[in-house]
Amino acid sequence: MASPAIAALAAAPDRFRLTVLTMFPSVTEYLREQGFTDDVRFVDFIRGGKPAVFRELGRLRSERFDISVLPYPHNRLEYNGVARVIGARQRIGFRYQRQRQRNLPWLNQVVLEEDPTLHVVEENLRWAAYLTGREPAALPDDMLFRSAPASQAAADEFIRHHRLGESAPLIGMHPSCNALKNQQNRCWPPHHFVQFIERMMAQVPGARFVLFEGPTDAQLAGLIRQETDAVVAARLLPVGVVAALIRRCQLFVSNCSGLIHVAAACKVPTVGIYGPTNPTWDGPWKTESIVVTRNLPCSPCFYYSSRPLDCPARLDYACVRELPVAAVEQAALKLLKLAPG
Repeated sequence: MASPAIAALAAAPDRFRLTVLTMFPSVTEYLREQGFTDDVRFVDFIRGGKPAVFRELGRLRSERFDISVLPYPHNRLEYNGVARVIGARQRIGFRYQRQRQRNLPWLNQVVLEEDPTLHVVEENLRWAAYLTGREPAALPDDMLFRSAPASQAAADEFIRHHRLGESAPLIGMHPSCNALKNQQNRCWPPHHFVQFIERMMAQVPGARFVLFEGPTDAQLAGLIRQETDAVVAARLLPVGVVAALIRRCQLFVSNCSGLIHVAAACKVPTVGIYGPTNPTWDGPWKTESIVVTRNLPCSPCFYYSSRPLDCPARLDYACVRELPVAAVEQAALKLLKLAPG
């Protein structure tokens, strides 16, 4: 969701030479495939150990960067601390609605106030506008996911191998999300996905289903695979191949997760299943989509902060746990142009 902002700087190579620092291997793969810059660096902040991490930060500090940016949303003290240790002459970050001072936003010289009316894409375009001297509305705002030829070829081979090239709709699904900060509780229950598959097979004869499964998705995806043999599992594939496969789907159905934004970047019609999180901030961006939510009075309750996801209404995440299968089915049929009326 920061790709339009990064692209705005990459489009001015005479003004900006970009180094991009990442903490997840999949993000590293993505950024290298996009070609915004040849300088994409991975640091394992989670498992790398403090001595190794501080050595990497020391190397970055020695490069004497002119500017550093913490893209939105990065509301943790550690992120602002890393920016300060790297020591760029000008540091840009955000002050958030929650934990406005606790995470030390003042370690940055340029502090943008979080605007709860904006999508994450729009929030990021604010710092790109500041650096380029243009208005945010004047910057291109399409999310980007370019698939390299090798990724496209691997996706073609996957389609051929699993005989998914028939004319009936190909439906991609992602039943999980990043588990950091207790976020697995924003996922639709696996048995609901199974019921959705069964109902769609009855409504759309010949429909095929691809279940996308990353390194942290095994538990939820495994429960679905145990209950139905109607899915083809796309397991542990490189993120570029994942995007190339999603691009071949006629529909994508997902929790609020990274892959829902990959689908949006690939302009695939998308059904978003939302409970605690706020689709105003991170709903499918600029693609044909339907967000399905129960609209409970307590929803959405998740804010960008360092605190783990919780259910303040003490309803055990009923906003997503009890979201009806029929509502997701009707949204899917509508996007496939198969809904009655």
